[in-house]
Amino acid sequence: MVGMLGLAIDLGRLFIVKTEAQAFCDSAAIQAATKLNGKNSGIDAAETSVYGSANTFNFNTQKIPNADIQILFSKSALGPWEKPPFGNASGYAFVRVEARPKINLSFMPAVGSPTQMSTLGEAVGAQVQQTFPNGGYMPFTPFALSTTDSTGNYGMTVGQSYGFLWPGNAKKQDACPGNQANWPAANFSDNDNTAGSNRGYFELQSASSIRSAIEGATQTSPLNIGDVVNLTNGQKQAMQDALEVRAALDTDQTSYAPTPGTAPNYYGNNMRMVTMPINGGSLTSPPNVVLGFAAFLLPLSYPNGGNKVWCAIYMGSRVDGGGTSAYPGAGSYVVRLVQ
Repeated sequence: MVGMLGLAIDLGRLFIVKTEAQAFCDSAAIQAATKLNGKNSGIDAAETSVYGSANTFNFNTQKIPNADIQILFSKSALGPWEKPPFGNASGYAFVRVEARPKINLSFMPAVGSPTQMSTLGEAVGAQVQQTFPNGGYMPFTPFALSTTDSTGNYGMTVGQSYGFLWPGNAKKQDACPGNQANWPAANFSDNDNTAGSNRGYFELQSASSIRSAIEGATQTSPLNIGDVVNLTNGQKQAMQDALEVRAALDTDQTSYAPTPGTAPNYYGNNMRMVTMPINGGSLTSPPNVVLGFAAFLLPLSYPNGGNKVWCAIYMGSRVDGGGTSAYPGAGSYVVRLVQ
């Protein structure tokens, strides 16, 4: 009876340690995946976050030694799994964390078992493409400059500023810098297929609906790649008010200037870092098809008047709760456990 009791105690400890190791791997994999940004700096940050995890084992008394942790990266959930460094870290959006903590046995060695055993926890965190069944994006839709851009940026340059709302009579000197550089092809005020004097907004137009769509990013219907954006008419004061309320809630109140080729070093709470659908305008058939979703950094204020163009800095991709994604080009991603 004493032997069976001792066996039960050791096996129970092993079970608890396995549960603790799995909890460590789950949280560490999620945290590491948020760090991946397509660069080796993101790989380094992911490793640092795993090794620095506060989760412990053995009844929450010990830190899992770094020697008992393995961190591997991949471009696919199916592998191959690799160790850094990488020549090019772009696309490495999957991270696998394995932990094999060891415990000293108290009773099982008496019947011939080893004095120490290890158990395994493992998890895979990844950046996966975000879907929008209940909204979550801004109700504005910049036009693509190209549908054949091999970089996946739709003809836009990270760090440059592009229009997301514009009048029907926009002039080059009033346009955003990124649109000016591609004028007149990027004169979307004359390149639209809907009626109305202003373009860019596509939600309901009551003041309460505008505030809900902009401040809370809640929309009236799902929007997916391949859907047609039905733009609505007009530019209302409620749009400007709601955008400025949203911007004022951001913890980063820096006014960033466009710097083509380099994204601003934004560090806020994502109230100004937003997702917008990119539509193809007259480049697609039917017109205004959603080609993808992209990240934009909103300014702190917006010009008054129906003849003013509103701009935002193109940031490329984003991860919900993090920064730039591991994937090249535009996109909006969320971090999930995939194993």
